[in-house]
Amino acid sequence: MKISVRDLGAATVVEVDGEVDLGTSPALRRTLLEVLPTVGRLVLNLGAIRYIDSSGIATLIEVLNRSQHLQKEFVLFGLRPAVQEVFRLTHVIRIFQIFQTEQEALGTS
Repeated sequence: MKISVRDLGAATVVEVDGEVDLGTSPALRRTLLEVLPTVGRLVLNLGAIRYIDSSGIATLIEVLNRSQHLQKEFVLFGLRPAVQEVFRLTHVIRIFQIFQTEQEALGTS
């Protein structure tokens, strides 16, 4: 899994490429929790994610909870159909703000 971070001023975009599973989710967790306190809006690009398991979902829920505590925005975009299905099956699709494009997620569409 590859993680990259782009600071856009008002928002920071974290891009993830690969699989988010038990072995890789700790690195994603670390990155997101390090970036979160320093941003107004944290935007997670999941467009290059081919697979996510329950540990990856748990990581995203933890970051969402932390963002709410810190009064920060945490939004997702670009979910592939297979990943979106995991979100739907685990009933977490309704707790996240999910957008189709980066522009929408940044609020610039």
